[in-house]
Amino acid sequence: MGENGKYYVYKIEINTMEDAKKLVAISTGLKGKIVLKSGSKFSVNAKSLLGVVLAKKLNWSDLRIIMDHDYYHEYEKYIVD
Repeated sequence: MGENGKYYVYKIEINTMEDAKKLVAISTGLKGKIVLKSGSKFSVNAKSLLGVVLAKKLNWSDLRIIMDHDYYHEYEKYIVD
């Protein structure tokens, strides 16, 4: 569980391989658990380039980033409504 016993969840889009690399670089520098999830079945560690590339290659729809701490501003460029 994250701060105050909850997780922070944002819908995101990863459009290019460069986006994937930057997202992993951001994630690696942050504390706590950060995962990318699609639906209820698939999730990967956002600190793993291989996992993030897999998420992009599989063209997951409804991709969400889930984290223990609220890092909204770090991921702002990837967050969509």
